[in-house]
Amino acid sequence: MQQPVSPVSHQTIFVQAPARLHLGFLDLNGGLGRHFGSIGLAVNSHHTKLSLADSAEQHQSDITITDATKHKITKLINQFYLTLGKTIPTASRKTTINIHSLIPEHAGLGSGTQLALVIGRLLATYHQLDVSTPDIAQALDRGKRSGIGISTFDNGGFVVDAGLGAHSPTPVRLFQQAFPSQWRLVMLMDKTHQGIHGQTEIQAFQTLPEFPLQHSQRICHLTLMQLLPALIEQDIDLFGSAVSEIQTLIGQHFAPAQGGQYTSKPIAMLLEHAKSLGFNGMAQSSWGPTCCVFTDSQSKADQLIAEFRGKINSDPQLQNIELLNAAGVNQGASITIDSQTKHFNNTVRD
Repeated sequence: MQQPVSPVSHQTIFVQAPARLHLGFLDLNGGLGRHFGSIGLAVNSHHTKLSLADSAEQHQSDITITDATKHKITKLINQFYLTLGKTIPTASRKTTINIHSLIPEHAGLGSGTQLALVIGRLLATYHQLDVSTPDIAQALDRGKRSGIGISTFDNGGFVVDAGLGAHSPTPVRLFQQAFPSQWRLVMLMDKTHQGIHGQTEIQAFQTLPEFPLQHSQRICHLTLMQLLPALIEQDIDLFGSAVSEIQTLIGQHFAPAQGGQYTSKPIAMLLEHAKSLGFNGMAQSSWGPTCCVFTDSQSKADQLIAEFRGKINSDPQLQNIELLNAAGVNQGASITIDSQTKHFNNTVRD
């Protein structure tokens, strides 16, 4: 364990990390000894941004946060000092955490992982500990299934990980590529629903039937020979076709737990309308309810949003759906100390 040095004093440290979309698992069967494996990307729709300064006070905020969120932050701080920071003297641990923005919880956007990584990186920077993002994730109990949020924290972009093997503390990253800058995602969020989480999520993984081996094989084949080449060649039609088929295979498996292919029935109605208009590449992120449609340009995204708004305005069942126009993020989380900003670690290049 690295010995701590003197804290960064009389400075305010800011860390900001983007949301992520989780587009599916490679192998829920686990027949080859590895489990999960994930596909996803960083998006600019939401961010978690916190700051830290010397103080004996805790958990100030310029946004409204719940007691549950305060408790979660306290738990993460305590876990940091029980693991990575266990040799740091108690007298050096007096800091103020200020919350500037948070990714919505249980929406499928990776809020829990990004909150943990932001807090871990804040404290590691403050105490001048040279620890990696996977180290922080392991110490704070993240990366138990997906490694997308860990990789996007470091570099952003589009990511595929190999899941967990017998000796993997966190998922192994296989692929990371810049998401095409001109592509846009039309994101749909249901303000009345939350995705499965906590103990309910654990029970779902335990009680769902075994994932068919041939479906895992199909998803891996689609990913390697269609999805990733289409991303690199910027072929939105081929990319969308692969995303949609992967999502169908995954969604059918999780349907008994989440009530259908999609968690939100109003969002499902809108996605069916998009399909009727010829749009392809539709996905639910993780357990949802957030979904997205991939488009190859701002004009196509604007066209689809206009279509959706027309539907929403005419149907009372759709009134709680929020639409967002989002882009991929091709750089990692940012760290700012005394107005000097750098992105942790690198920017993903084409």
